[in-house]
Amino acid sequence: MLKFGGLVAWRLGSRSTIRNYAGPGATVFKSDKSEHPKDLSGKDDFDTSDGNSRTGLVAAAFATLNAPESEISKPSSKSLKMTKTQILDNQILKAVDVNSLLSVAENPVVSRRHALKMVSILSEWSSSNKVKLSDFEKDSRFLKLCRILARTQSSDSLSSLTMAEDLSTVLGITGDDEAARLIGNLSLPQMIKVMKALHQKGRRSIPLLRALSYNITKQPDSLDLKKSADLLFSMSALSFPDPVLLNRICNDVITNLPSNADKPAVVTSIVVSLGLLKYRHEGALSAIVEWIQTNKDVCRPSDVASAVVTLATLNYIPPNSDEFFESAMLLKEEEMTKALSWLDLVFSFLILEKAELHHLSSTLKPEFIDKLLSVGEISIPSRRKLMAIDAYVGLKYPSSPRLPEDISVGVALLYTKEKALYVTSVMDTFKSLVSAETFLQRECNSGMGFLYDAEFAVDAKCHPVPLQKAVNNKNVHRIAVLALDYHDMTRKVPEELGVIRLYTRLLELRGLKVLKVPYTEYNPKDKLVTRVQYIEKRMKELIAS
Repeated sequence: MLKFGGLVAWRLGSRSTIRNYAGPGATVFKSDKSEHPKDLSGKDDFDTSDGNSRTGLVAAAFATLNAPESEISKPSSKSLKMTKTQILDNQILKAVDVNSLLSVAENPVVSRRHALKMVSILSEWSSSNKVKLSDFEKDSRFLKLCRILARTQSSDSLSSLTMAEDLSTVLGITGDDEAARLIGNLSLPQMIKVMKALHQKGRRSIPLLRALSYNITKQPDSLDLKKSADLLFSMSALSFPDPVLLNRICNDVITNLPSNADKPAVVTSIVVSLGLLKYRHEGALSAIVEWIQTNKDVCRPSDVASAVVTLATLNYIPPNSDEFFESAMLLKEEEMTKALSWLDLVFSFLILEKAELHHLSSTLKPEFIDKLLSVGEISIPSRRKLMAIDAYVGLKYPSSPRLPEDISVGVALLYTKEKALYVTSVMDTFKSLVSAETFLQRECNSGMGFLYDAEFAVDAKCHPVPLQKAVNNKNVHRIAVLALDYHDMTRKVPEELGVIRLYTRLLELRGLKVLKVPYTEYNPKDKLVTRVQYIEKRMKELIAS
């Protein structure tokens, strides 16, 4: 009788436990084990050998017996399954050594998620030298976990719940290398979800991202436009411009664009991300411009403007795009959702040499500046754009209204660490050609919203001339130096960014010749004599032109 009573108490205690554990997020756990207090005794919540535990279970049983019969609900098979899952979760969390962890694998209801979690914990312990690989690699329980993980995603035995468990487990694993090894077990939609989740969490794990890139690229299925847009957006947010995956995405975009007739938003997302990634895939850009022109009836003004901004960023005008730009030039300020969007569009027109005076002057008016200020202080990048537009107007249309002077006050122009190192190397090379400080001025503020790296003057034979004697001297060539590092060039096709093209034009309008030193031609690690010969050759070509 006592045995029967104990059994009833155990079952009713289990039923009580179902209520305690069932709820949103009950099966969610984190890989950071420090958040979960460990029971060093190795006992689980249902171990009745402890007197207090038995007392609690008996009390729960009597409390249930006293409840009205209508309140006692019979647990469903799903609830019982959830309870078993939670028991295993607790046992995994409380495991303190190899044996207590692998003992969980003996349970017949171990899921793929549990296997993934246990293998990842063993990997962490092995990496931290807490255990040795030899302690478990031949254990039959560990081999059982390996067999569970060896099943493919296409297996009929795996349900959608299991696939979702794989996804959450990969994201929960703290060891990036271990998580990366699990990526190959996921389906294509799951891998894209992982990429999106990494972006949302701000987790830039290079091993995990490389594993995702490799496995997504080798998938035989075509990436539809939505998947392509999601991937590109995540890659741009994570600053992960993997060239192989980007090329694969762009080729699939070209293939799938014709079948899209009424969804401009996804196309706009793709073109914006290409601009942010500075990825100049000319085939994809041409296809997108053609699609926008063909489907202009469903495209919003913002869709057209976004495409123009990306083309300007990448310094690319697709062939047969005259009709597209004719439509774009008809856009009006009031059609833009924000004043900043109009500024970006006009600045892009200027880069592409499409801007007309009414476009430029509209951004310099006090009324427009007030619109920008109405949402807060004007950012430094926006002020630099205004300064460049104002400089161009001043050089081309001197009698036109100009920008208020206070906009340019306090605009900091600084090099990034990488750019500073590259510029220093170029300047060190110039010392062999222009030795005296009086002949070379460095880090020149153009007053037009950008720095150029140096200015010097030479005669027709490339002999240095003091800068003071170069002013208004037609026999002397004033030369501005622009050192172009990786961040100043587009990806895939290494061309200067559109903004560099604009800076070049502004300096030329000032009467300077512009000597560009792109990283694709100049190697700071070359011998000094090689670098000097390259600079000297470029100077002679510039003077001759």
